[in-house]
Amino acid sequence: MAFECEAEISQFVTDIWSTFLSMKVSPTDKPFKPKGKDNTLAGCVQITGEWQGAVTLYAPKEIGKRVAATMYGLDEKEVDNQQVQDVIGEITNILAGNIKSLLPAPCSISLPCVAITDYNLHHPGSETVSAVNFDCEGLSILVVLLQEHVK
Repeated sequence: MAFECEAEISQFVTDIWSTFLSMKVSPTDKPFKPKGKDNTLAGCVQITGEWQGAVTLYAPKEIGKRVAATMYGLDEKEVDNQQVQDVIGEITNILAGNIKSLLPAPCSISLPCVAITDYNLHHPGSETVSAVNFDCEGLSILVVLLQEHVK
C-alpha cells in the first residue's frame, strides 16, 4: 500500500524551518532546480520495519550554509563543508522522525547520509510516493518520500 503524505511533509518542513532556523519556507509548484554537482546537497534517511522506504531532502549548498550558520551561530563565511553536511543530515533526520510517526509501527530510522550530488540519488526497488517542492528565501528545496516495492 502506497503512503502519500504531501500535506504532512509540507507542515513538518514549515515547522522545522520556522522553529529551528527562523527561516521562511513555503510549498511551491515550481520544480526543484539543482545547482550543479558541487552545489547540490542530498540528505537521506532510510526507514525500515512494518513500512520500508526513505526520506530524501535536496537543497542547494547555499541553503546548507545558511542553515549551518544559524545552527552554529556563525557567519556564513565561517561555515565549512562538514558543518553544512552535518546540519543537512540533522534536518533530514528530524523530518524522517516526524514522518516515521505517521507510519505503521514498528518502524526504525537510520542515521542520516549526506552527499554532494547532481540530484541523482537512486534507491533501487523504490518508488516515489510523495514529493514536495519548497521555496526558501528564493531557493528551491525538494523533499521526496520513497517506498520500497513490496515483495
